Amino acid sequence: MKKYLFLSAVGAMMLAACSNDDTVPVEGADATQPGSELTLTLNSGGDGLGTRANRPVNSSEAANNVTAIKLYIYNASGTDVTAAALTAGTLNPITWTAGPSSPAAPGDNPSPAHKASQTIKLNKLASDGVYTVVAYGYNLVTDYTISGGGTANDAFTATLPGATNESELFAGKSTFTVVNGNIQSGTTSEVELRRHVAGLLGYFKNVPILYTNPSTNLPDIVAFVRVYASSHASAFTFPSALPVNGTGNNTKTKVLEFNLATLISDFVSQTTAIGLDLTKTFNIPAKTGLTATVPNSILSGKFLIPFSKVASTTTFTIQLENATGTVLKSWDVINNGLSGDKVFDVQRNYFYSIGQKYVAGSTDGGTSDPGDADQPIDLSKETVITITINDAWDTIYNLGIE
Repeated sequence: MKKYLFLSAVGAMMLAACSNDDTVPVEGADATQPGSELTLTLNSGGDGLGTRANRPVNSSEAANNVTAIKLYIYNASGTDVTAAALTAGTLNPITWTAGPSSPAAPGDNPSPAHKASQTIKLNKLASDGVYTVVAYGYNLVTDYTISGGGTANDAFTATLPGATNESELFAGKSTFTVVNGNIQSGTTSEVELRRHVAGLLGYFKNVPILYTNPSTNLPDIVAFVRVYASSHASAFTFPSALPVNGTGNNTKTKVLEFNLATLISDFVSQTTAIGLDLTKTFNIPAKTGLTATVPNSILSGKFLIPFSKVASTTTFTIQLENATGTVLKSWDVINNGLSGDKVFDVQRNYFYSIGQKYVAGSTDGGTSDPGDADQPIDLSKETVITITINDAWDTIYNLGIE
């Protein structure tokens, strides 16, 4: 999914009559117009969830929850001229009201579908030359603490507030040329706002009710399915040209948790009814609605601040644990998109899908193609877990386990 900010010149006004009030177009390559506009164009597939903080990551479909875009405009000397450049009454951040809201499955992001635009008028600028615009889009101002500023890449830092779940932030920059105080006629400048966080999805089916405890060699109740990452980051820089621009702590961190006693309404009765049968899996009804699932499955996801791989350490692991956190079974997650590697960077605008789910509200991928159907990881089998990457994101990795 990508967001775009277009800065374009308004066409030169035509000479309508001969008077002192007439605007006469300037001839030649440097022709300008009496007014300039910024056209903010959002190009992404909305997921139909509407405006909300910390929107759920429940599929790899193209989506966003941006409600505001903050602009910074710098002149050729690097001076911030944003306030002077925006016309009176234009608020900054700019409230984003243009949508879009229709769903978009991976690969279903044609141009100009899922585009919406808002136009922001500019005052006549005081000096000519090349201007730089930096923009970032977000849902809530409290999602991150933003510091720094400037025309260079990675001039801003977004820091995650303590104990707050990661949210989306999109950012980018571009330049435009000003002649006679206005954007040069016939030129356009596009600022592509790219997502600066990664996405992670866990989708599993056939969770065993019992698993042999390696410490006692006796059957034990599976109370949690947990996904761990090899590192965790709490800040990143923008507008970045780097795929990984967060600083990780190189510490194993729980990133997804399924508390089966909470998720399964009859958890106690299911666990007491099977005796010592290690072949039984939890009975979980299928879900329909905004988020649909296949029977006997669990689904969750979140955003992650990018982090670099930790040498010789598997990037993601999945664990079955009992009520006290004892590990009953562990799988390494492998990246089939990287020849089965277990150790890899978590990059911005990449979607890491452990089990495949393309569209939130259906289990068939939103199409009649059987290859698009939901494919949760089967935890009742000794198998490999794989990651996938979506083209609405930069890449979607379908991950596997081993």
